[in-house]
Amino acid sequence: MLFSSPFFIFIFLPAFLVLFFITRTRYRDYVLLVGSIGFYLWGEPTFCLIAIASALLDYWLCKMIYRMGVRSDKAKRYVAIGIISNLLILFYYKYTNFFLSSIAQLVPGGKYHFELFDIILPIGVSFIVFEKITYIVDVYRGVGKPATGVLKYLNYVFLFPKLLAGPIIKYHEIEKQLNERGFSIDEMAEGFKRFLRGLIKKVLIADTCGEVANQVFALPTHELSFGYSWLGIITFTLQIYFDFSGYSDMALGLARMLGFRLRENFNMPYIATSFTEFWRRWHISLSTWIKEYLYIPLGGNKGSHIKMYTNLWICFLLSGLWHGASWTFVLWGAYNGLFLVLDKVFWLKTSIKIPRLMTASLTLLCVMIGWVIFRSTSFDQMYHYLATMINPMQQSHAYVDVTPDIVTAIIIGSFLSLIALMPGYSQVSEYYGTWKYRVPVEGFVIGIFGFFAVCKIVGVTFNPFLYFRF
Repeated sequence: MLFSSPFFIFIFLPAFLVLFFITRTRYRDYVLLVGSIGFYLWGEPTFCLIAIASALLDYWLCKMIYRMGVRSDKAKRYVAIGIISNLLILFYYKYTNFFLSSIAQLVPGGKYHFELFDIILPIGVSFIVFEKITYIVDVYRGVGKPATGVLKYLNYVFLFPKLLAGPIIKYHEIEKQLNERGFSIDEMAEGFKRFLRGLIKKVLIADTCGEVANQVFALPTHELSFGYSWLGIITFTLQIYFDFSGYSDMALGLARMLGFRLRENFNMPYIATSFTEFWRRWHISLSTWIKEYLYIPLGGNKGSHIKMYTNLWICFLLSGLWHGASWTFVLWGAYNGLFLVLDKVFWLKTSIKIPRLMTASLTLLCVMIGWVIFRSTSFDQMYHYLATMINPMQQSHAYVDVTPDIVTAIIIGSFLSLIALMPGYSQVSEYYGTWKYRVPVEGFVIGIFGFFAVCKIVGVTFNPFLYFRF
């Protein structure tokens, strides 16, 4: 069940909210858990049961870790059991077939062939596993305490607004909210407005741009032209940003309607002037997770420069693999790791001497090249796509349907993505924040476009969120 589906918007969400708010406060956590598990069972009936069993194991392990003493040698075995059991779940569902097929390809002469398993990747498995590992490690480190009850921990794991694609939340960040949270009409209104804003971004911009991106990337390599190659990557750049940030807006809005304040996950990433800044603005919860649970344990900035650069590469190679079980994703991770290393070697010092518009434009161009690697289904497609992008003479007779609504989505999406680079933006933004008509005007505009978004999801084929594949 996905946030932008008619069933969720017209049936599940209204029914859940009515039941949630007519229930006495002391019993609302039970309604929240039943609703969240029901939400996940709808799409993942088998894996949901495995996730519940795994969560109960985590809950018991963390009780034992805390009882043995944080950072104690006795607690380490329980930490190891928890981390390994979670990684085994992720490996089985996401990487088993990738691992087997990769081994078969590496053996010379094609002597070995492995029968691949019929494994369907559960939606949200990567996010669920990362959060559960976070909980175990934080208890061991003494950063947070174990949940005071299994109900609270299960609500943390299965809280449906963040369940499928984040943001990745630490237990101790919302522990107080799990124990006690307030509700008000204003919070409900703000949450609903945030949800609608995300729906607009997803349906009217991301899905519309995705119509072109999908057409272009589906073209045979010999039919791809110079113009279409740039059109395809521009629309995909907008699609992936507004799709994922739109989901995050919807998740944060839903959570706020239920009394939770979750961390922001995006902060205008396409205005970044370096890859370091880009990853501080893009998928913030994942970047933070990589830094705190992988980069720092590997040694972080300590030791020699070579060691630090190696740590960065390892982190982003694994980040690429986390995004998908394919060598193109591994290459995409290595590509990002390369630019993060270059940032530390010279770019962060050099870029401050260059106008921001130039550094942001160059960074965005490099990010878009990375998106070609990310979007390509094979190295062959990636190579030909990138080659076509630098060959103005490459033409074809292929036809890609670009309608007026697609052109409008591209213009609006580009404007919203890059508006902060425009001269005087900070002054206009500051004035807008104090403008007395801001709230009603904002509500009116969001309401109008929200209406169009809802109409569109009723009348067209449903498009799932991109990050649900990862």
